[in-house]
Amino acid sequence: MDLRRLQILSTLEAEGTMTAVAEVMFMTTSAVSQQLSILEKEAGVRLFVRAGRRVQLTEAGLVLVRHAKQIASAAEAAQTSMRRFRTDVAGVVALSAFPSFASTILPKALTALSLSFPELRVTVSDMEPFQSMAELRAGRIDLAVIDDLHPVPTEEMVTTVLYEDELVLCLPPDYDDLPQGPVNLSLFSSTAWIMDVRQSVFEIHVRKLCRAAGFEPRIVANCSNLAVVLAMVEAGLGVTILSRRHTLSKAFKFVARSLDPLQSRKVMLAYRASAQDSPLVGAVAAELKEKSLPIYIR
Repeated sequence: MDLRRLQILSTLEAEGTMTAVAEVMFMTTSAVSQQLSILEKEAGVRLFVRAGRRVQLTEAGLVLVRHAKQIASAAEAAQTSMRRFRTDVAGVVALSAFPSFASTILPKALTALSLSFPELRVTVSDMEPFQSMAELRAGRIDLAVIDDLHPVPTEEMVTTVLYEDELVLCLPPDYDDLPQGPVNLSLFSSTAWIMDVRQSVFEIHVRKLCRAAGFEPRIVANCSNLAVVLAMVEAGLGVTILSRRHTLSKAFKFVARSLDPLQSRKVMLAYRASAQDSPLVGAVAAELKEKSLPIYIR
């Protein structure tokens, strides 16, 4: 059986429709249908049935998906073993990361990698941690930078902590009605808040912090663009919580204060256990760890 067709079937189990599979795998819907029909002929049994607009896998289809995951893992392990006989680091590695990492640490790591390994090409996708882990499990990316704000399954994965990331409160530059030292969020119960995209993992986490401090935040803006968020804070339109690393920006004027109690998250790197001996994955992982060393002193 063809590995590509098995991957299509595994993606169908996850996505539920052929249209969604086509979008994820950059195929046409008719091509997806054709490949699945060939796979059914190879298997000799029905692998899926239509249920309205969605497609459900039969018991045989689910069993084949389990085997497909084992086959994909074994194939990757075989590729990794063969790469160990090579002395060069050459090829393509797909990486995902969330915005605060992708905009601060990642560019420096990619620059260093391009100088050390000219034949290595790293492709990057900006994703939420739960999206990254889904793509990693599906074999569509090789490494994922995630955090621990939202629990994600890590079975059959290797994870390593890159750094502890402090979360800080960002205030307008003329905000001077505060005591010295870390501040408690309860002081900002009546303040306007600027948040990340609605229902993102980070926005949900900040909402929880505010509720733990005894209030529901009055949100005046939800923005995905960091520059927009900081411009609004600078203009006095509200306060926000960001990664400490984002406060290194000199493009905007604002005040960053630690929180009481201290708030932080662990930033981690994840990759499949079957790829842990890959020279490509190892080279990228080592550089990300190197560039994740502390770049500020609290």
